Amino acid sequence: MVSAISGSSQATQYSSSSSSSNAAQEAALEKQIQDLEDQAKAIKDQVQAAQVQQDIAVAQAKLDALRAADADKAAKAAQSQSRPSAAALRQAEFDGEKTTSSNEFWM
Repeated sequence: MVSAISGSSQATQYSSSSSSSNAAQEAALEKQIQDLEDQAKAIKDQVQAAQVQQDIAVAQAKLDALRAADADKAAKAAQSQSRPSAAALRQAEFDGEKTTSSNEFWM
């Protein structure tokens, strides 16, 4: 009878020891899972940030191209306004008007 009680007590001790060990393993695994999920989120955030940076670079390149095109148009418009047309130059020469410094001695 004593051996039956002793055997039962050992089984209870093993069971409680085993369950506390399992609880510790479960807690450790839950923490590991949470850490991995956090890492996955951080990586996902980094990938999204990289994609946004790429989108920003594309938009900036488009903006720079538009500004360059506008500047080129403005420069051409200013150049065409400041320079008299060929027809106006010919008419001025015909009328005997001074058109440029190169014909300063024109008669």
